[in-house]
Amino acid sequence: MIQVDDSGSGSFVGGTCIGIYRPETNEYYFDIIPVELYSVENFAKKKYLDEVVNIVEAAFRVLCPAEGEIIEVCRGYMFDRLKIWLTENGYRWYSTQITGQVQEIVEKSFELYAERLGLPGHYIKYTRYPFHFHKLLRWVYADFENRIRLCKVGWKCWQKIAGLTPDISDACICAPSFICMKCGRYIKPGSEIRVIRFVSNRENYVYLHKACHARRSFVRLPDATKGRSPGPSPYPDN
Repeated sequence: MIQVDDSGSGSFVGGTCIGIYRPETNEYYFDIIPVELYSVENFAKKKYLDEVVNIVEAAFRVLCPAEGEIIEVCRGYMFDRLKIWLTENGYRWYSTQITGQVQEIVEKSFELYAERLGLPGHYIKYTRYPFHFHKLLRWVYADFENRIRLCKVGWKCWQKIAGLTPDISDACICAPSFICMKCGRYIKPGSEIRVIRFVSNRENYVYLHKACHARRSFVRLPDATKGRSPGPSPYPDN
């Protein structure tokens, strides 16, 4: 049996991991759908679905499915074109909910990939729902010019807020254990910091070391947060 699963399709940051696993022999193959296929133009054409087929086809050249070997495919839109390809090429397959070891392996593959993009490992580990859209926005806005290129900008939820300009202000941080969302290091209590405030579906605040923030990244708007002391969590609304 071969199982096909995905991870990261719901993450604004990064592409999507497609994993192919044969539990009997513990063979595993995975690849990442490039984030470029989630540009506005490519997303509208759903080119990321074609890449799923390309990845699975490459995996099958390595795993060499036996004649009649069952293929389990995760339910969901990510595999719509793969299912057509499997049928056209005579594979025996069915859709099901993928759980257990393969799900854990594919999710871990995506997490490691996200860390290579720069997302802090401790953020992934300690934040509840770390790949939620509005939480990832805080990481993106901490270094917008560089990080927006790593995102699925063709998403409609991004298009609705793509033109917003954050407020930027200075403050002094009093609470311990806050982390700079640009460099990933802790901010010492009593430090002068830069605060980025933006509104998506709610108010969001991003805290940075002053030295980590380049003012040219944003147009400065009227101060809305000066003098406020951040709350107790290193990742607000954890």
